[in-house]
Amino acid sequence: MDFKQIEAFITVAKYKSFSKAADAIFLSQPTISAQVSALEKELAVQLFDRSSKEVRLTSYGEAFLEYAIDIINTRNAAVYHMSSFTNNILGRFSLAASSTPCNSIVPMLVDRFSQKYPQVTFNITEMPSGDIIENILKFDCEIGLVGSKVSDDRINSYKLTEDELILISKPSLKIPDYVSIEALLKEQFIFRERHSATRKSFEKAMLETELDISRLNVCYEVNSLDTLLQLVKRGLGVSIVSKGVCEDYISSGNIKASKINDLDLRRYIYLITSSRRTLTPTARAFFDICKEVYSFNE
Repeated sequence: MDFKQIEAFITVAKYKSFSKAADAIFLSQPTISAQVSALEKELAVQLFDRSSKEVRLTSYGEAFLEYAIDIINTRNAAVYHMSSFTNNILGRFSLAASSTPCNSIVPMLVDRFSQKYPQVTFNITEMPSGDIIENILKFDCEIGLVGSKVSDDRINSYKLTEDELILISKPSLKIPDYVSIEALLKEQFIFRERHSATRKSFEKAMLETELDISRLNVCYEVNSLDTLLQLVKRGLGVSIVSKGVCEDYISSGNIKASKINDLDLRRYIYLITSSRRTLTPTARAFFDICKEVYSFNE
């Protein structure tokens, strides 16, 4: 049994396909099939059910997956501690962030990191907080930045910075600087998708004041922050966003910012990692940059 066989097994389990797994780790399908077959032969069990179109773990495979992940984690921990002696941080780092941190703090963090580790390249993906949490749990990414704390023992959450949600509208709608939620019931709302941390934070604040969310006139749901801002800019509705992601629109006069009376829309941006995974050296270096900037405790 070697690491390549174990990594091949974990990758096939993740993608439920030998061909997709082969593409993901840049191997041929016969090679990855041979590695899994050799592992099955050594363990004397069948790890996958290959009878259907989608490859599925057998009960033996499900049991071994836990051990396989622990083995790779131990390997990564050893690599990190060895590489820390030489500070050899390089390669490609994948970072997942929800819309608010991706459009506010990520550029600064990446700039700061790149100045210290110029040999690292980035793959930055913007996605809803719910998807980021799922990817962290599935080990598809190591670090995520989201707009709400995660209550799950499998996730470590680190508070980075405070964020404030505001109401935005087209200036011609003449919505005042401070407005009651009752006055907004006649307006059309534009919301992010339901997995969005911004939307969840707003709905939570509404529930805490015992206001009926169903009374809001939600006419548009979008999965893109830029699309949301463009719809608001055209006067198609109002929305709730982080103040930090639309400052340019506000300063240019294309969008007006307002605060909603009696509604606490303060929240925090969090860095999340898996509690079951040891960060690779590059991910750990990015984690340390965030810790240096925001002074949080581990």
